[in-house]
Amino acid sequence: MRRTDGTQRIGAPPAGASPAFPATRNPQPITPSPRHPVTLMALLCATLLLGGCTAAPSVVAPAAPGAESVLVPAASEGAAPEPLPADETANVATSADTVGYSQTLPAVAAPRPESAPIVQTVANRPPPPPDPGTGQSVLVEGGSNGRLEVALTFDAGADTGYGAGILDVLGEEGISATFGMTGLWAQANPDLVQRMVSEGHQLINHTWDHASLTGANTGLPAQTPDEITQQLADTEAVVRDLTGYETRPYFRPPYGDYDAASLGYLADNGYYLSIWWTCDSHGWDGWGSQEIIDYCTTNIRPHEILLLHVGAAAVGDFQALPGLIQVFRDGGYAFVTVEQMLQP
Repeated sequence: MRRTDGTQRIGAPPAGASPAFPATRNPQPITPSPRHPVTLMALLCATLLLGGCTAAPSVVAPAAPGAESVLVPAASEGAAPEPLPADETANVATSADTVGYSQTLPAVAAPRPESAPIVQTVANRPPPPPDPGTGQSVLVEGGSNGRLEVALTFDAGADTGYGAGILDVLGEEGISATFGMTGLWAQANPDLVQRMVSEGHQLINHTWDHASLTGANTGLPAQTPDEITQQLADTEAVVRDLTGYETRPYFRPPYGDYDAASLGYLADNGYYLSIWWTCDSHGWDGWGSQEIIDYCTTNIRPHEILLLHVGAAAVGDFQALPGLIQVFRDGGYAFVTVEQMLQP
């Protein structure tokens, strides 16, 4: 991982300290599949001689992706929608850059602002720290208020995975967490996104399709200012249309890739807080639950930001969640969102 000289950071460990986590993660790059609309089955009205009837449309939910070797919570299962005839396929707008993916995603339609249900933004949401005005997004590696706090952050960008199960565990434990949200994932899982907001979790912008800003981990060209702007705006629009929630100014860099130029482009778009982590669980890399618990509870600091994932490939993250909660709770830590951690 390249750290640009002079990059401003919040909550960084003291100079000379050795972080208890690797500096880079390098999953295989993936390439997005085209988006298709959700089929809407409408019943036609039959006008009778002495009366009539009107039937409400029936909506078929998109199928959740899964893997034969991984048990996905029942809440994410569903029947795949039937494809529309070729002449009835909607023309859905896409982001400018979708070359970072190969993971097959559910076929869904873009949300319609005029009919999408709106979930009210979290009440009494704390204000973000002020923009330092440096012209670059600040890397957030913790807080500075002196309290013992841990933020559980989950990146959601591949498949539906354990989204519902994670929310169930957090709800049972009374914990608010932070979800790094790609636009593709939000569009494919509107019910889960709405549930996250209604249950008090924080959402942060994770680009539209998880494409690296710099190409460092994908070997692709760095994104242009216009491409980054489109990635951010498309994701913001989908989340706002579904929930009324604003993710700005919080951003989670895909693959952890950034450089001086991309941090400047983020700041230009109002995303002046780039959320880093103190421990990458490596659940995405096949680590088991006990490995994750041991790794992320060693050499812990007063402020911890754990990087976990929602997808089915990161089964270890889901299985480790109860153990992580127990260890930090026994250690006197409060569970907070990132925006709560940044409060004085």
